[in-house]
Amino acid sequence: MLDIKFIRDNPQVVKDDLKKRNKLERIPWVDQVIQEYKESLDIKQEVEELRHKRNIISQEINKLQKEGKDIQAKVKEVREIPDFIKKMEVRQEELQKAIEMKLRGIPNILHKSVPVGKDETENKVIKRWGKVTKPKFELVNHAELLEKLSLADFDTARKNSGQGFNYLLGPLAMLDLALQRYGIEFAVKNKFIPVIPPMVLHHEALLGALNGLKDFEEVIYKVEKEDLYLIGTAEHALVTMQRDKIMKEEELPLRFCAVTPCFRKEIGGHGVDMKGIFRMHQFNKVEQVVFSRPEDSYKQLEYMQKVTEKFFQSLKIPYRVLEICSGDIGAKFAKQWDIEAWFPRQKAYREVTSAGSCTDYQARALNIKYTTKKNEKQNVHILNNTMVATSRAMVAILENYQQKDGSIKIPIVLQKYMFGLKKIERIK
Repeated sequence: MLDIKFIRDNPQVVKDDLKKRNKLERIPWVDQVIQEYKESLDIKQEVEELRHKRNIISQEINKLQKEGKDIQAKVKEVREIPDFIKKMEVRQEELQKAIEMKLRGIPNILHKSVPVGKDETENKVIKRWGKVTKPKFELVNHAELLEKLSLADFDTARKNSGQGFNYLLGPLAMLDLALQRYGIEFAVKNKFIPVIPPMVLHHEALLGALNGLKDFEEVIYKVEKEDLYLIGTAEHALVTMQRDKIMKEEELPLRFCAVTPCFRKEIGGHGVDMKGIFRMHQFNKVEQVVFSRPEDSYKQLEYMQKVTEKFFQSLKIPYRVLEICSGDIGAKFAKQWDIEAWFPRQKAYREVTSAGSCTDYQARALNIKYTTKKNEKQNVHILNNTMVATSRAMVAILENYQQKDGSIKIPIVLQKYMFGLKKIERIK
């Protein structure tokens, strides 16, 4: 979330940013939250004055008692003060909830380099890698191919767990594991510390990692009758690992990586594959998170992006990099890049990774700070990146490495994790 004092001192900056993001309905929130903050400060001061007044009157009562004088008027006055304070504290609590709701709903301030655009159609292509070739035969849809090769059982998974869950079998399961193992090794070799994090988090912890309460309804699975939620990405567990902590400047940057299952629900299952593995409720992902000094934030973003590009280059999958525009960028991000891999059957680039800097937006919500060399406490900058979501990477491999006979070559860098397999064929 943004600093309320920044909003108070720079209301027009925040309003202009909301215009760029096409969040026009939230522009009135800026003046509202400033007014609520002012009222909250006024109440705080008034409560302090009332408590001070109560102490003075109490002293006056003691003095009058010693002098044998009438204290009834003063006693009546002092007894009314707690009721006044209680009413003000109730209002103060209402204001704090209103302020927090708006702070979680006002997005991060965009970096000046972010292109202005209305939606994903105006994202800017800033790089292309690899040669896009036209297949010499008609490629088979990946879901149809997997069923034909007996590598997935979509119907049984839907029967047992519902739409968006799958059984992956034999060599396909091995390919998923190979991408996980190769991905985590690739990250570790590039100075990321591996972590095995919890798969569930408490509401309070998770709220700081998310973009607001709406994400609980649309993304996160709740454990019934427990204050526990399944993580939608390892990012949630990795960023909360430093919650309420103060690091030292010399420790930064701290780079972490994790490979975990990810659980994502969508209301009504919209966007989830009926059959296939591109969009699912459960999938595996290698995630990167960096805690950085503010002045190094964008250098760290470039570093993460370079590592991920090298990963996809090693798989020899053509891709392009998008600079995400103001109308499509995530609420917590100040700057965001996506990698879109080439899918030859679909004749289209589709998103496979996303990297972004949250600046101090996420750190403020999670109370993550560091001590500077001048012994000052500041919020760290947090960055995150999907290095590889294995399901989407597998679809890219199934399309880019598909052979005329229906088999799939395995990228050379993954073969050492495939128990001697160099090609995926039908399970016999």
